[in-house]
Formats: sequence, structure tokens, C-alpha cells
Amino acid sequence: MQSTQRFSRHQAHVCVRISRVVLVCILPLVGYAQQLPPQLEQCTFSSPGRCAAQFSKDQKGILTSPLRLHKKDLVWLAPVAAATSAAFMFDRSALGHVSTDPSRVNDFRTASNFTGIYVPVAAAGAALLGGTIRHDEHLRETGALAMTAMIDTQLLTTFIKYSADRARPSATGSTPSSGAFWPNGHSFSADSFPSGHAANAFAVAHVIADEYPGWKVKLAVYSLAAATGFERVAGREHFPSDVLVGGALGYLVGGYVFNHHSTRSKTHIAFSPMFGHGGGGVSLQISRSPN
Repeated sequence: MQSTQRFSRHQAHVCVRISRVVLVCILPLVGYAQQLPPQLEQCTFSSPGRCAAQFSKDQKGILTSPLRLHKKDLVWLAPVAAATSAAFMFDRSALGHVSTDPSRVNDFRTASNFTGIYVPVAAAGAALLGGTIRHDEHLRETGALAMTAMIDTQLLTTFIKYSADRARPSATGSTPSSGAFWPNGHSFSADSFPSGHAANAFAVAHVIADEYPGWKVKLAVYSLAAATGFERVAGREHFPSDVLVGGALGYLVGGYVFNHHSTRSKTHIAFSPMFGHGGGGVSLQISRSPN
């Protein structure tokens, strides 16, 4: 009885700490996704310097975005943090119901690599190449933004992974260190939280769904992203909370990339300097696309 009480108190303490981690992870993306001006000069293979500058600017936006939060963001931010905290409490018990059969585990891991990495990368590359060859700017832009979303997502999740330092679940069953944060102190050797595959899948799904907003496209891309999350848990690569936070982060990054870099974003703001004999000024142009 005493051990159960100690474990419950430990769970509650961990959940409080994890709630703070979730807020630190999610809060920056809220403001990050609210910034409006799209970048008209996109990153291309022939301009690596511009690409580096763009990704640096994106990551800077993540770190400084809490300064742009609004009270209305708590309407959805608080429930997400609460749901994630609840997921942390039941992570180990939920994974106890997942099969440890080696063939099933390997099958799900292989499937998650296809739906979470290979398919998004292939789709983005095909769209970029196909759009370039066919002179289809919309298709080319979709591929370019999908790749941008994947890179931005991987930069963000990698930073969080090695900061959280959470041990992955074991493929053969529960171990004392499974799911523990900083199991060996601050060794930065564990990388379970959050799920990079789920983040990657939802980031690309959001970009494609916004570029082609038909319900069939949304159903296809979000189903693929959700399948990736399920496969990462069924393959015993991640806990449910890893997938939940990873998917949320990827979704927000995908929305940011579309809103900031897509020519189809509804709001476009352009600044240009004006000079004359009597002085200078700035011209502000705001337009909304019909989509």
C-alpha cells in the first residue's frame, strides 16, 4: 500500500513537470503559427544561403513567439496540455496492452517508417520535381513547402528530444527505465519524446491539406498521419504521449509554413520603401486571396 502511494505521488510529481515541458513545447508554436507575412522568395536548391537564412529565421520565430501569445490561445492550449498530462499518467499501462511479438513489432516499425518518413519525403520530392517539369507553380510550391515543413519540424523535435531525454519503451516489455526522463542524468542519450515520425507526418499533412483543401485530400493525408502515430505506439517505439505531442507540434509547424510561405495564404502583407525628392517613406500593401 505504501509503495502504491509513493508511486502515485511520483506519478503526480512527474505529471506536473511534464505539463511544464508540454507548455514550453507548445507555447512557442502558438505564436509561431500566428505570424502572417508569407515569404515571397522561397528556398531553392540553387540558393543554399537563402535556405539557411529562412530556416534560421523560422527557428528564431519559434523561440521568440511566446511574446506574441494571446489569452484566446488558452481555449485550446489548456485542454491539449491537460490531455497530454493524462496521457503521461497512463503511458506505461497503455503500452502494457501492446503486443511484444517480435514480428508484429517489426512490421509496425517498418510501416511507420514508410508512412512517417518515406511517403512524405517521396510525395514532397515528386511534387517539387513534377511541378518544376510541368511548370505547375501550385504543385511545385506544395512540394517545396512540404520539404520546408519537414526540415523545420525535425530541427524543433530534435532540440526537444535531447532536452527532454526520455527513454524509449522496450520492444520486449516494460523495464524500470522505460518512459523515464533523464534516466542517466543529463546524458542526452534518450530520444523518445516527442515522436519525430508523427510530427513529420502531421506537418506535411497540414501543408498539403491547406494547399489542396478538398475533403478527400484532407481525409487521405490526415489518415496517413494518424496511422503513423498508431504505428509508432504499436511498434513500441513511442508512448502515446510522445505521439500526441509530436503530432501537435508537427501540425502547428505545417500551419506556420503555409501561412508564412505560401502564395495561396489568405493574407498577404508586403512592405516596400518609397523615395522621392522630398524624402522617403514606406508603402504597405495588404491583399486577400479568393481561396
